[in-house]
Amino acid sequence: MRLRQMSPMNRRLALAGLASFALAAPAAFAQDLRPRTPAAAVDIVALEGAERDAALAAANRTLNGVQSLQGRFVQTAPGGARSTGNFYLQRPGRLRFEYDAPATLLIVSDGSVVAMRDTALRTTDRTPLRSTPLNLILGDRIDLARNARITRVSRSGLWTMITARDRSGQTDGLITLNFHGEDSELRSWDITDATGARTRITLSDVTRPANLDRGLFRLSDMLEDRRGGRR
Repeated sequence: MRLRQMSPMNRRLALAGLASFALAAPAAFAQDLRPRTPAAAVDIVALEGAERDAALAAANRTLNGVQSLQGRFVQTAPGGARSTGNFYLQRPGRLRFEYDAPATLLIVSDGSVVAMRDTALRTTDRTPLRSTPLNLILGDRIDLARNARITRVSRSGLWTMITARDRSGQTDGLITLNFHGEDSELRSWDITDATGARTRITLSDVTRPANLDRGLFRLSDMLEDRRGGRR
């Protein structure tokens, strides 16, 4: 992946954005999802055996529950800075991740290639979908235990936390998914990079459209904001 031509801010956003959507999109719906530490006052207990398997199965059901999504996202950087934008997801393989100004980054996956466009510098970097963490969850069927290396499954009160690493070894860092309640509703997720820095992604105003415009995911159209004509 060639990221050296991007501005420093957009390079950081691109890496965090790709990692955040590796496992995280399908279940946080129209709630107050401000960053917080799950169940901070309750002891965290590691799950093993049948309890661990049940927690992973519930997470898979959640993540497989939606085929199409669109909404808003907030990305909170390790230093506390926040970036916002719109996202669109269509499984299998398709994603569009639009950052609001002042960021000038657009990420589009068309099902086989992920392209990251810096609209200010007019540069586009492409990499195969299979070489990114997005490949873990954009397939027809999600199985965390099969597609990722699960390093920890734990519970704290009503929260279940699943920490995973890319099984292929091509992507550094960890993702922790924070599920809440008996229905294992995904509320937030944290990306910890190789240096230990943590980024949090939250979703809001999420809807489940029956279909999304396939043009949103065409790389040839990625310079165009189809809603506003921005280039």
